[in-house]
Amino acid sequence: MTMRELGKLTADQVGRLDRAVPITNNGLPVAWLLPLTPGERRRAELIATGRLRPSHTQGLSGWTPLPPVEDGPTLSELLVEMRAQERA
Repeated sequence: MTMRELGKLTADQVGRLDRAVPITNNGLPVAWLLPLTPGERRRAELIATGRLRPSHTQGLSGWTPLPPVEDGPTLSELLVEMRAQERA
């Protein structure tokens, strides 16, 4: 399927795909259009109906790291120690 053909598909047509379809640009494959697995389809339905709320909608941008531990070795020190143990 070419990029032009892909642009002409409706959501219903895309939803009826039953196999992986290569997408080409100037005759070269650039992507694959894949149907949802039954589990992915069920998850999408649950999210759409509000019965499931994704745990992380912001990805890592909403993540706040823990403050560094003040006592104990640093990560660099731990790595040096681990590497020394591997070589021993």
